[in-house]
Amino acid sequence: MADAAPAGWLPQESAELLRSLGALAAERHQGAWLVGGPVRDLVLGMGTVDLDVVVEGDGLAFARRAAERLGAGVQEYPKFHTATLTLPDLTRVDIATARLETYPRAAALPDVVPAPIGDDLRRRDFTVNAMAMAITPADFGAILDPYGGAADLAAQRLAILHPKSFLDDPTRILRMARFAARFGFTPDAGTAARLAEALGSRIFDFLSGDRLREEIFHVLHEAEPAAAFGLLAAWGVLPVILPAARPDGAFATEVEQMKHLVAVVEKGGAWDPAVACLLLLVRHAGADEVAEAARRLNLSPPARAALGRAPTLEATARRVEAAARTSALRTIAAGVPLEALLAILVVMNGEKARERWLNFLRTGRGAHPELTGDDLLAMGFAAGPGLKRILDALLDAKLDGEAQSRKAEEAYVREHFSPPHGEALS
Repeated sequence: MADAAPAGWLPQESAELLRSLGALAAERHQGAWLVGGPVRDLVLGMGTVDLDVVVEGDGLAFARRAAERLGAGVQEYPKFHTATLTLPDLTRVDIATARLETYPRAAALPDVVPAPIGDDLRRRDFTVNAMAMAITPADFGAILDPYGGAADLAAQRLAILHPKSFLDDPTRILRMARFAARFGFTPDAGTAARLAEALGSRIFDFLSGDRLREEIFHVLHEAEPAAAFGLLAAWGVLPVILPAARPDGAFATEVEQMKHLVAVVEKGGAWDPAVACLLLLVRHAGADEVAEAARRLNLSPPARAALGRAPTLEATARRVEAAARTSALRTIAAGVPLEALLAILVVMNGEKARERWLNFLRTGRGAHPELTGDDLLAMGFAAGPGLKRILDALLDAKLDGEAQSRKAEEAYVREHFSPPHGEALS
């Protein structure tokens, strides 16, 4: 054990929660540690809100007992000997059994068996993530660092723990790009050599689309994803995992703009901000390359439909800029996934057009006439497809400022579609 971590490294609420879990572990004669990224961040003096706890022995039984004591909900994942506690204040704690992992084949999910904490740390990706902080009462705050993670942090160095690390799990290569970009770290010589070796073995050919997509989306959710993608490109990884990606000089600015938009635009139905950023990453590629990227990442049908718009973003942006009426924006946006609508805004040039498109996305996109089909029936129109034609015309009039009230809509209908004869318009 290394020196104890200063008490101020942890928020008070987190420290008290960890002390409670450590006390429970001591009662059950189990070792317990805060592990991985949270410890790395604490050693860097960054503070942490993530709570990843490993216990020696039966982690699932420990999690159930902890849930009872803390009044928390518990979700178990028996295959991986892990569980997640959700406390009444919505604080989440991941609980895992200290375990050893073996890989039945390259890039496969591992088989896991319970093991001592030393084996658990050795299975991790980089030395800087292979540290643990004891949380049991006798040695609370003591740092366990068997692989020199603290020294590598001080040297701003990323080092894998064993030569087969990337072959066992190539997603670690994407994680290395994330950590290198986030902290300004550099892979050591041995790690760089193992990276070249893994690429030479075409290791990503064995990685499932689901796992590759998850890791790419993790990169997209980084504070500065362009830096990580730049590293992946420089290392020769990006052309292998996503040939359609073109992180040009504008990508960093575009992604930053997208992150701001995500916060201000009414999202409506289910969608994924990572897909919106992915659109920007591949927008300079051809349609065939984009389709292959969607296939390789095993995107859901909605995400695939959104990504398919990538090659047309700039042409659509020019249509928006040239539109004379707000109702024309509704026509342009019809059937286009929100991820693509946001990406169109990002690639537009004229500020006036950008402001109008943003206003449309925030308010006009969800607009509807005050009159309904029932109202039209009451006015004498017959049921049928003609009602939709009238409602669409009303919506366009509303968007263009020609019918701003229910009374104005009624007048608009009488002027343009009267007199009703009880038959739907064709």
